[in-house]
Amino acid sequence: MAYHAGALHALEQHAGLRPDDADLVVGTSAGSVIGSFLRSGWETSDLWQFALGTHPALSDLPPAEGERRRQVAMVPGWQTPVELARRAIGSAWVLGRTVVRVPIPDLPAALRRTFPGGLFSMEDANDRFTELLPERWPERPLWLCAVDITSGRRVVLGRRGAPQVTLREAVMASCAIPGVYAPVRAGGRTLIDGGAHSTTNLDLVARRGAPLVVGVAPMAFETAVRPGPLAQLTRRRAAVSLSRELHRARKGGAEVLLVRPSADECDLHGVRLMNPESVEAVARAAYESTSRLVETTRFRRALVA
Repeated sequence: MAYHAGALHALEQHAGLRPDDADLVVGTSAGSVIGSFLRSGWETSDLWQFALGTHPALSDLPPAEGERRRQVAMVPGWQTPVELARRAIGSAWVLGRTVVRVPIPDLPAALRRTFPGGLFSMEDANDRFTELLPERWPERPLWLCAVDITSGRRVVLGRRGAPQVTLREAVMASCAIPGVYAPVRAGGRTLIDGGAHSTTNLDLVARRGAPLVVGVAPMAFETAVRPGPLAQLTRRRAAVSLSRELHRARKGGAEVLLVRPSADECDLHGVRLMNPESVEAVARAAYESTSRLVETTRFRRALVA
């Protein structure tokens, strides 16, 4: 989310690209949070100030509460060893389903309750989304990606024909990281983080026939100067998926502009991608690198066209 905040603010400030003006916004996981806020009236300046801890909504709160609100909560979902064991069993099953995504019968509700598929609680995030996001889906096109753990298929919430869910339910489902947070029951389905299919889902806009696509991909990496072996290993799946989607989009005639972390930024992110202590540093680095990127010949030509 911090990377999105910095990159999107730079795109608007230095290239005049206001995200909410896009014909379609597609978000996955943290991107679903960002996309929902932008379609619900937030500006990139709001996201930027939130990442830096200077947003007016935070200034009225005690320092500790303001800091908590701008960070990702990792609250353990267990209190006893037995609860931890049950959650570990459920989490292992969910992780297995993200690898072997073949259709299976839906688990009985009693079994899902006995073995919750996540080690951490999403209650804090649920409370915040309830407070900050409207119940109704935004009028402008917003597609949020999740995966149906029963069928193994991607579900694009907000698209015609998708299950009817509230905006908050869609965001919660798209953020349900397998093994970390429990799957979300919404629209009669059991949904997990859309990153189980792809962290970018660029192919969705390619099929729509968009002439210009701007993709912000925090989980991938800039290929001109590659990061170290460990960063490449942890980001390999996202990078390979994005490369495949990029080829398909350009083959279909779309001009695609990508914003990805540089090697230095990958080092800054580290392997702990939900480190609350790096929020401001990640946002500032993303802003600076994106500001330089929009001045390149490729970006300038595409934006003029």
